[in-house]
Parts: sequence; C-alpha cells; structure tokens
Amino acid sequence: MSVERANDQIERVAGPARAAVGNMTQDERSQADQVAQRDEIRGNKPGEHVQEDARDVSDDFTS
Repeated sequence: MSVERANDQIERVAGPARAAVGNMTQDERSQADQVAQRDEIRGNKPGEHVQEDARDVSDDFTS
C-alpha cells in the first residue's frame, strides 16, 4: 500500500471524527453562551446560577 493511499484512508476516518469533536465543542460553547445570556437577562452575576441549580439538586433525587 502506498503512503498516499494510507494517508487518504486515515483522512477518511479522521475527517468525520474531527468534525464530531468540533460539533461537541461548539455545542458546549453555545450552551455556555445561553447560560450567560439567561443570567444577564435575570440580572444575576456570572456563576450565580450554579448556586440556584445546586439547591434544586436535592429535588431531583427525591421521589
């Protein structure tokens, strides 16, 4: 197998994997941006939502 052919096969596998990682990173960024916008709208300081979410955790685990 030639080096070029091996590189082509590697690129066929690596290309979609690289795209998937990029999408995950972009999703995390967009989620963080949404949380920041929500906090700004509510007038909260950055990170203040973490305290609110932590208080709600016990409700999630009780039945």
